[in-house]
Amino acid sequence: MEFAAGLSSGDIVALTGELGAGKTEFARGICQGLGYSGEVSSPSFVRVHYYNLQPAIQNPKPKIQNVIHSDFYLAKSLEDALDYGLDELYGGDNLILIEWAERFPAALPKQYWHVIIEFSPDDENHRRITINKRG
Repeated sequence: MEFAAGLSSGDIVALTGELGAGKTEFARGICQGLGYSGEVSSPSFVRVHYYNLQPAIQNPKPKIQNVIHSDFYLAKSLEDALDYGLDELYGGDNLILIEWAERFPAALPKQYWHVIIEFSPDDENHRRITINKRG
C-alpha cells in the first residue's frame, strides 16, 4: 500500500467512516504494506491490538517497531477513550491506528493523518478515501 510506505514511526492515523465502510480493512492494508503478515482484526471489543513489526523482513520502515491498532467505537466518553492509554504511546517507535477517531477528537494529538472512508454514492461496493495531514 502506497500510503503505508510513507508512514514513519511516531505517526498517528485517525480513521473515520460509517460502520462497514472499511476502516479495519484499511488498517489491515497498512499493516500488510509494512510487512506484517499476521491477522489484523477489529479492535472494538478488545480496545487495543499490538502488532510487532520486528519479524517482518520486508518492513520498509524498520524504525516502526509496533503498530498499535485501536478504536473509540465502544468508548462512552472522552475519559473512557483516554483510559485506553494511547496518549502515552504517541511518538517513539510506534505507528498508531485509531478507528472511529471522530468520536473523540480531543483524544488525538495535534498532528495526525486523517483518513476519511466514504461509501461511493454510485456503488456501495466502492469507497472514496480522502487522506489529509492535520496539524
